[in-house]
Amino acid sequence: MYKETIISIVIIIVILILDYFTQNYTENRLNELMGKLESLKNDITVEEVEKDSVIEKSKEIDEYSKEIHKKLAYYIEHDELEKVETDITSVKSFVELEDYEMAANEIDKSIFVIQHINDKYKLSIENIF
Repeated sequence: MYKETIISIVIIIVILILDYFTQNYTENRLNELMGKLESLKNDITVEEVEKDSVIEKSKEIDEYSKEIHKKLAYYIEHDELEKVETDITSVKSFVELEDYEMAANEIDKSIFVIQHINDKYKLSIENIF
């Protein structure tokens, strides 16, 4: 009985430690993605938009989201990540078409979904029960 208790406690501690690292990784990557999206939104809401610059930035954001998708897909629902990727692809398309108002709307949708993912996968009493 003593042996099973120690093994159970060690397993729980390992799970909590791994959860801590995955939460930090997830939060950092998603916050970085939100920052890049906010920066793009600021660039497209000015009066004179630098077309080449925002197109390049939207492509970088798209590549970054695909890069983090590969790693986050191990432990986050694919549905959630696909929503973000779909929105970011829409942002990229609207920027290329110079429809900056729609691109800003898609950025807002992306940020909302990213915040939802961040909140959903945090270890908290609210998420446990």
